[in-house]
Amino acid sequence: MDQKAVRKRLEEELKELLGRHERLSAHLRNEDRELPIDWPEMAQFMENDEVLEVLEERTRDRVNALTAALIRLDEGTYGTCANCGNPISQERLELLDATPVCANCA
Repeated sequence: MDQKAVRKRLEEELKELLGRHERLSAHLRNEDRELPIDWPEMAQFMENDEVLEVLEERTRDRVNALTAALIRLDEGTYGTCANCGNPISQERLELLDATPVCANCA
């Protein structure tokens, strides 16, 4: 496993997600839009925000997972299961690059 390539890929995704998270947060704080005045539009507005809140939460979860994976890279524990200490298979890391656990422990 080329850890430099892994780090680069994780850092690039993290940078992209941090930008997305900031845009979503700003939108949800109404920094880039005006609030609707009538009730039907407000109802639609609120429904849309519910979807955006889920997207923001999932983005935040992925940011946390990527950050933790980068810390494991720094500590030299990336690719080692956090539960059992066995190596995480290359195939699993290719599919789930930020996973802290092997398939058996998952």
